[in-house]
Amino acid sequence: MAGFKLRVLDGANCVGGNKIALIAGGESILLDFGVNMRKRREYVLGYRALTIANRLYYYLYSEILPRVSGIYREDLLEVDERVKALLDRGERLEASLCIISHAHLDHYGSIGFLSRNIGIAISNSMKTIMEAVLEASAIADVEAEVLQIKDRRERRAQREERPVEIFEEGSRIAGAPLSIIPYPIDHSIPASFGFLIEEVSLAYTGDIRRHGILKGLTDKFVEEIEGVDYLIMEGTRIDSSIRISEAEVSEEIERYASEKPDKLVCVMVSATDIDRIRDLIQLSEKLDRIPVICPRSAHLIDKLSDSGTKIKLPSLKNVGIYFERRSLGGFGYDLNSPYYRSWLRRVYLDRVEGRRDGELIKPEEISRRQEDYLLIMSGLDYVLELAQIKPKPGSRIIVSTSEPHDEEQEIEWSKFERWVNLLRLDMRKAHSSGHADRETIIEMINEVKPRKLIPIHTENPYEFQRLARIGEIRCDVMLPRLDEPLAL
Repeated sequence: MAGFKLRVLDGANCVGGNKIALIAGGESILLDFGVNMRKRREYVLGYRALTIANRLYYYLYSEILPRVSGIYREDLLEVDERVKALLDRGERLEASLCIISHAHLDHYGSIGFLSRNIGIAISNSMKTIMEAVLEASAIADVEAEVLQIKDRRERRAQREERPVEIFEEGSRIAGAPLSIIPYPIDHSIPASFGFLIEEVSLAYTGDIRRHGILKGLTDKFVEEIEGVDYLIMEGTRIDSSIRISEAEVSEEIERYASEKPDKLVCVMVSATDIDRIRDLIQLSEKLDRIPVICPRSAHLIDKLSDSGTKIKLPSLKNVGIYFERRSLGGFGYDLNSPYYRSWLRRVYLDRVEGRRDGELIKPEEISRRQEDYLLIMSGLDYVLELAQIKPKPGSRIIVSTSEPHDEEQEIEWSKFERWVNLLRLDMRKAHSSGHADRETIIEMINEVKPRKLIPIHTENPYEFQRLARIGEIRCDVMLPRLDEPLAL
């Protein structure tokens, strides 16, 4: 298409950190603006790198963020003259809108650095998930300012709302300079979307799979974008043909749990994987166990319930909410203690005062009747809570999250395994990836029949070229480069 250019600012040769600019004349729109987790882990060193005064400078210097002028916050530019010097050497973009595909940090986590003049386009449920995750996480300062911004030029500035366009599936995104249609897709977090940009005949998959509970959404998206000229396709698992469905994972977990009828069973999942949490709650009933979810998951479900979401949420009527022991007084459960953050205190008080479904369950109660419970916990750090429960030797722990994929995560995994061994737990793994495997990627590309394929979100972009060369992928492959826009 004459006059359009595609500039992949990040995510070309790595998994995550997607930052894509579609340029039309002098104006641009951004598709995602996520954290490049790998590069961030490689360069960020302790407190000094994380101070507000230096953060943007360090991120630009190490190219955790792209050196592009015109898109970053004016207040951060004005408080550090070195940032302006770095950006003056690079190109300039004028963007009015950033469209987010889903609420994983590697797709939206760098938005806090974007100019307040750049609005974000998200669905209502996606916005709610972002709010819940940011509130319950350790993310702070600039990187937490996704939806609200505090002007760093003013000492006592109030937070201001970033402009937000709420989009609906299948309807053109208001405020976008082009006709952009969002379509829901299957991924490991609800409210995930792919997009069709009609004037450019271009589709962007975001993160996508075809083996989850919502497989039909991906099927429909593939039908809707058939025949586009350009397909921006994620390739996280382009080097793997292993396909494990959510149904298989559910069967495996049921089998693993059934093998321990007289012992505790704990499943580690992502707090935002609502579909899997809902399935585990249903499985608990089948196994005649009481499901107990972590407070982070309860917090997200509460907020989604209040938002009027279309997402199918689990009922918490007969579900336990794990009561973390945090205070120094009150036998560990004094909710007035500052060790209970406001969101966590609210989750617990809502149950204590009867405003929401779900019964608070303390670790001591679980310890006394271990065979009655199925714990559904988020994050490997929850293994520390098991030390309070003191599970019987040989109790079952099932890891249902993605495996470590870098050195830092390997270190965390090693610590987790040491605790598993110390607690004498019998560990199993049962997980279905949030990303399509190689064979599914090939199927989707050949069903869409694009003229040009642009692979991103992959550490192996050359596999796409190889597959095209041997005739498995029946279209041309354009490999994006960070220093060179693609003419469309």
